Amino acid sequence: MTDINVIVQASSTSWHGGADLCMNHLNGQPVVKTTIEKFLNHSPAVSVTIAAPEFDKGVDFCALIDSRLATRCHVFKGDAASPLKRIVDATASLADSDYIIRVDGLHFPVLVGAVVAMLEQAKLEQLDCIKFPDDYPVQFSADVYRIGALRQLLAGDIDAVFHVHPKYALFADTVSYRCAFYQPPVLSDGFLTQVRKQAETVYIEPRMEVSDKKISAGDQLSFHYELALQYLPQAGQVLDIACGGGYGSRMMASDKRSVTGGDIESEVIAEAKQQSKEYAQVSFCVTDVTAMQFGDASFDAVVSMETIEHVDDAAYLSEISRVLKSGGVFILSTPQNSLGHIPVNAVHLKEYTRQELQGLCQPYFEVEEVIGLKQGRVIIANSPAGGNMMMVCRKR
Repeated sequence: MTDINVIVQASSTSWHGGADLCMNHLNGQPVVKTTIEKFLNHSPAVSVTIAAPEFDKGVDFCALIDSRLATRCHVFKGDAASPLKRIVDATASLADSDYIIRVDGLHFPVLVGAVVAMLEQAKLEQLDCIKFPDDYPVQFSADVYRIGALRQLLAGDIDAVFHVHPKYALFADTVSYRCAFYQPPVLSDGFLTQVRKQAETVYIEPRMEVSDKKISAGDQLSFHYELALQYLPQAGQVLDIACGGGYGSRMMASDKRSVTGGDIESEVIAEAKQQSKEYAQVSFCVTDVTAMQFGDASFDAVVSMETIEHVDDAAYLSEISRVLKSGGVFILSTPQNSLGHIPVNAVHLKEYTRQELQGLCQPYFEVEEVIGLKQGRVIIANSPAGGNMMMVCRKR
């Protein structure tokens, strides 16, 4: 087999400004180490480049790697806001016709054998990009690119969100690029359960909070609320349930729109109050989304981001319907997962397909729109499959 060039994207800081989960530990070592060594152990033909942002100059990623494998691994540190430019710069020595595998350092259960087979298909069919289906659990996936296609893309005028996730720009331009989906293997419930157990020490960030360190082009958490603003009434009472530190509550507040942020954790609410002192139209309280203290029909709109996957979905939807006025709007976001009955993320009870979530909502709400978020802030018109989704509903 010819050389297999793998780009592992890793960072100490996530797009929304918090600590990146790839630095959490799995079996006593950083997750990114497991991901890297999984490829290096697959074949001596594999070489790995860790593409990290410039601000991680003080992080020695190579020091994490087993000394037996370290000679086939090196680090490139480049543009913080553009992973696309980082990849292109890191692969300057490769020809346009060469291919790379790109994988996120967090994705420790990546299906290496399937990914290498995907690479061979890309070479055989002379594809510019090949990837797993959009709603396949991202933790098992990687992407294959032709270097020349990435260079061509970077030289063009593309939106900043495609600098974070370039594959979607390639797939959207069917005239300039040849792309394909790869059909991944069927995963057994036993295997999914085993990976979920391993992930218990990985997905342990208590709250995915947005900070001033965020890089907007990849910050999906803020984007959820930016999208929600398009559907909220101009005036009235809005409930932001499971509000965390209140960054979304503050985004939604206005002179005519008051926002109540609710969360089950008193420490989180205390922090939200502290950060929101200058926002007269925002208030916070401790409450459980499945048993809220608010009266019936208290709110003109309810917004709930990344919540339903953590709780009993029937109790959650029933309670939101109770506190929402007739005709009021309900907006939620959640991971989208074709294998969500056993999600990798161990703090999620379940993840949903679009059809499953729509079926759960319909007894209480009219589902007006389903928005598929591919990854990060990427939305492709008329293509609702993705790694995340938002649903805009109206109370019957």
